[in-house]
Amino acid sequence: MPIRSLPLLLAVALLAACAHAPAPLAPAATVAAELAPIAHWVGGRWEGTFEAGGRRFTLVRTYEASFDGRLIVGRSFAERDGRLLQLRETPFYWNPETKRIEFVDFLDSGGFGAGVLEVRDGELRMDVKVVGNPGHPSWRATVRGDADAHVIRVEALRDGRWVDFGTYPYRRVQ
Repeated sequence: MPIRSLPLLLAVALLAACAHAPAPLAPAATVAAELAPIAHWVGGRWEGTFEAGGRRFTLVRTYEASFDGRLIVGRSFAERDGRLLQLRETPFYWNPETKRIEFVDFLDSGGFGAGVLEVRDGELRMDVKVVGNPGHPSWRATVRGDADAHVIRVEALRDGRWVDFGTYPYRRVQ
């Protein structure tokens, strides 16, 4: 995988970021019914180990419910040299006007992705338009799995075409 693909791989971490290592999470909280498709993410720590640019690294994702379960906040970290560095922070919420789950994927490298998450054909589908960061392509992904593991297949928008960016397995470790 070329090194220029690393930013999008980090996008696979899908979804969130903080300046310090994540604290242990409380058990899953009750979330709004509209967020049920991703409620099983709450309270978990998800890990995936990948290679890019000849380097192996681990991505960690955590999720917590906020605002009485009306918001799920995802945070993504990369483990580098034994430290967790925050890459993204992604609040997911129900938009009553569009009647769908939407999110804002804030990037550590600047800019953000405005996204939509929908359930189609038994899988989660995410579509994200990245703005404010010309070096980071827009992306879309499908997520398949259960409460303990899932696989994310990602495509990136390059030169006006969707191209395969890879398939990334994650497992729940807490």
